[in-house]
Amino acid sequence: IATLAMHDLIECSSDNRSDSKRVLYAFSLQRALYILHYAKCIHCARQLYGFDGELIIEELLLNGKQRMSTLLIKVYERLIKAGKDPTVHSLQSIKETFKSLVSAHFLQRILIDETKPHIPITIEETSTNLVQIPELTPEGWKYLISNQQEESNEPAAKKIKVPTPTFGDEKIFWKVNFQRFFAHLRDQELIHAFTSRIDSNAGEIVRTILRLAEIKPNPERTISISFIDIAKTISAAGLQLTDETLQKYMNVITSDVNNCIIKIGDQGRGTYEVDFQKALSGLTKAHIQSFLRERYGSNALRIYNMLEERGCLSQKQIEDMAMINAKEAQQYVYSMFIDGMLTLEELSKANDFNPTRTFYFFRVNLYNGVLSLLDHSYKTMSNLMQRHQFEKERHRKLIDKRDKVEAIIHSLREQNADDEQIKEVEDILSPIEKEQIQKLDAAFRKIELAQLQLTETILLLEMFLSISKSVAPAQKKTGGRAVAAKLLETRS
Repeated sequence: IATLAMHDLIECSSDNRSDSKRVLYAFSLQRALYILHYAKCIHCARQLYGFDGELIIEELLLNGKQRMSTLLIKVYERLIKAGKDPTVHSLQSIKETFKSLVSAHFLQRILIDETKPHIPITIEETSTNLVQIPELTPEGWKYLISNQQEESNEPAAKKIKVPTPTFGDEKIFWKVNFQRFFAHLRDQELIHAFTSRIDSNAGEIVRTILRLAEIKPNPERTISISFIDIAKTISAAGLQLTDETLQKYMNVITSDVNNCIIKIGDQGRGTYEVDFQKALSGLTKAHIQSFLRERYGSNALRIYNMLEERGCLSQKQIEDMAMINAKEAQQYVYSMFIDGMLTLEELSKANDFNPTRTFYFFRVNLYNGVLSLLDHSYKTMSNLMQRHQFEKERHRKLIDKRDKVEAIIHSLREQNADDEQIKEVEDILSPIEKEQIQKLDAAFRKIELAQLQLTETILLLEMFLSISKSVAPAQKKTGGRAVAAKLLETRS
């Protein structure tokens, strides 16, 4: 329970219904699903802050919450074990990287709430204290420096055990701010979308707007950025664009079909904002259209786009406007309706909703479509994990044999052994086994690549649901879904 609480996988609360000191626990499903994005967060920290930032985020993800002093010691020990240069990766450099992560809000500061001694919980700091780094005591910093020198100069057997002093941050903990990482990954998806749709210069302009808007992050819309600020930042970054060329690019970007970058004024040659709700809507629509094309075909996608453009159509109108015969149109419409991509609105002439006196109209609801696609994505992720585990257990003996051979070859190379000895060890694996290992590695790479792409899709869908202002339509108990299922069964 303590480990789960440290990782925020369970939430603790006191029982208000009685005077006893009983503690109630609740499992946090949304927080547990964040585990799928651990690899992306670590990779993002590696790209932005190097090897030190990667290890800091990895240690926090492994332990849930950590004090800064403990984190500095563990990260430095891992750097030494990895063979890094202690003069380059010192405690001071790790501390500077830690400060950079805190100032960019990738780390979140929390305190221990001791008002209830029987249920110690952590509370998030206020916005004014979020970026304040605790000052370590002189004794604590000297202790860290002495340990650093011993790690780099003396073996472990000759170390003199010194009592651990107080560091001054015993009640201050830090954890990973997942929302900040998700916002960064969302911005990268938006930049990639404009780069692929227009060109690299448009992607850099969008990157500049998002970077200038990081001063006051907002989940729905950025602050207003003037054209002059955009031009200055682009010029400082080394991108050679004249004001006229930049203005043309801004006109093309603001006239994009998703309309996620909006011009809201003419001050300073124009001010611009990024509407994240429209941006996420455009990205999710692209995923849904790709899903429909792969699952049902191009005709179903044409019906979906037509319904999205027209709004609300009956079955006969869909057949006539899509120029598809009645049998195929019914198959596509009812299949998408059962999968949740379309919603059904019923207009009855009487209160009994008799099918013979009821008109059925189909409509596209993006919220329902995202829920359905998210459900498919989680099922696919589960199948990929099970497939990976099945292949691993199925070829367990071959994988263990390959690992042993690689360990022997690694030790021989460290001892500067001859090539003939290494060749003899490599020949332990037969040609058939080597071919099987190559096929197995290729299958594992495909599964891991699919998991990575699926993780990006899940993140976009989850962010759209969290920011979307639309709600799922209420399902009326009128038998519409049962009628569609029965018609599909009859057709098949």
